[in-house]
Amino acid sequence: MDRQSVSHTLQELAAVLELSGASSTRVRAVQRAARSEILATGRSSTLDELREQVAPGLVEMLWIPGLGVTKVRQIHEALGVESLAELEAAASDGRLAALPRFGSKTAESVRRGIASLRQATGLRLFHHARDELEGVRLALAELEGVQRVEIAGAVRRRCDVIARLDLIAVHADAAARHALIHRLGHAPGVTEIGGKTGAITLRFASGTVVDVLLTTPERFGLDWIRATGSAAHVAALEARARTVGGSLEGSFPDEARVYRALGLAWVPPELREADGELEAAAAGRLPHLVEQTDLRGFLHCHSHFSDGTVTIAEWASSCRAAGYGWVGITDHSQSSAYSGGLRAEDVGQQHAEIDAVNAGATGILVLKGVEADILADGSLDYGPDVLDRFDFVIGSIHSRFGMSEEEMTRRVLTAMEDPRLTILGHPTGRLLLQREPYAIDLERVLQTAADRGIAVEVNADPHRLDLDWRMVRRARDLGVTISIGADAHSTAGITNVAIGLGIARKGWLEPSGVLNTRDADGFLAFARQRRTLAA
Repeated sequence: MDRQSVSHTLQELAAVLELSGASSTRVRAVQRAARSEILATGRSSTLDELREQVAPGLVEMLWIPGLGVTKVRQIHEALGVESLAELEAAASDGRLAALPRFGSKTAESVRRGIASLRQATGLRLFHHARDELEGVRLALAELEGVQRVEIAGAVRRRCDVIARLDLIAVHADAAARHALIHRLGHAPGVTEIGGKTGAITLRFASGTVVDVLLTTPERFGLDWIRATGSAAHVAALEARARTVGGSLEGSFPDEARVYRALGLAWVPPELREADGELEAAAAGRLPHLVEQTDLRGFLHCHSHFSDGTVTIAEWASSCRAAGYGWVGITDHSQSSAYSGGLRAEDVGQQHAEIDAVNAGATGILVLKGVEADILADGSLDYGPDVLDRFDFVIGSIHSRFGMSEEEMTRRVLTAMEDPRLTILGHPTGRLLLQREPYAIDLERVLQTAADRGIAVEVNADPHRLDLDWRMVRRARDLGVTISIGADAHSTAGITNVAIGLGIARKGWLEPSGVLNTRDADGFLAFARQRRTLAA
């Protein structure tokens, strides 16, 4: 590893340590200890583990020029901001400027810094891209001459990391298109317009760049398919048109007509990756993908008993309002001291509070779960006597990420021997655009999960989205049950589920393959069956 890369890693290590509250003495000591490891392996296991302690969005904020650790901590503590999108909103609405030692100039500098960061990195997490694109879509929809604007590209396909932002806009005819291009060039925030007559690129003062395909009502269906992609999916459609005698000429006001002209069922956008979807569409074997309305339970959330900001009663109320019939509370276990892990002696207090909420609540049932650390030797945190008091157990790895593939696989397989393990949480430990997955033989893990009736999580935190959608497809083929876990620490995290649902759909999952689609009795039966069969 070159000197500059080592220095960068050590600087990030120091920053994350300070964000987690470490003293300057501890920062220097950890840096000294980590240097030789970084030189030898190119990464720091200490940094990987510390990233679990700090909201990923706070680390992203450190990339903005002028925002050091002190200011990021001040912003987080005063405003509760945990992401770049939230920071940009605070810089725009005056909250950031109102903080002591900030002011309007600093707020504007932060806005420019976020814009520069977007231009420099080129890649966005899904939720950042979706929010940016929706804002532009709404603005363009207000322009005279625009009949319809829709999201396209990788965002519509629900990819986890986004390189381009794509929209499609409908106008009446060629004359209307010419006038619309003029209006787009003068739309609020647009600093530059380029591209061809039918496909233009808008650059905004915020740094956002959006490609807009202009079309007419008669061509909308075909052009929306082309704007959505993927390129391989579109190429496969065009090849089919040449070989089966279908035609892509004429009027196609909706997508279904395009597919129907080629002898195909309509393919959901999430599946358009040239990975067997056209063959399935031709044979009538496309999956009936899981939808939000299929989900009956909310899983993986942290309360004030560990590192969450929400009481048990607040979780029950918010999940009921969101349409769920049950919610599984899963505070961190005692080994996660950095996240205020639930001590064994406090489990009774937490369960008493859950019982009290259940006694007074209507329309929702709170289940007693825990996110137990999978320790280095593969054992689950607490031990059988405490774990048996919970309705279900999510087992997750939060430490020792630098193990070899053989060691990590053995660690997870050992945990899966414990009959109390209901769900394997975020199984590769990745943080998108920040940390690569740890080395692990996922094929063996997924096969073992299928054999032993253990669910595997799609962690819906948009910084994780773990399992990757490609492995979700493999898990489905092996017969693994998938749970969608919000990994929420506040009620705002309820919206994570929709993002995780996109990954589940992209992995071809149907309702029967998703644990959250079961009612509370069905979910508890799943957990009990695992314990009974393995006992």
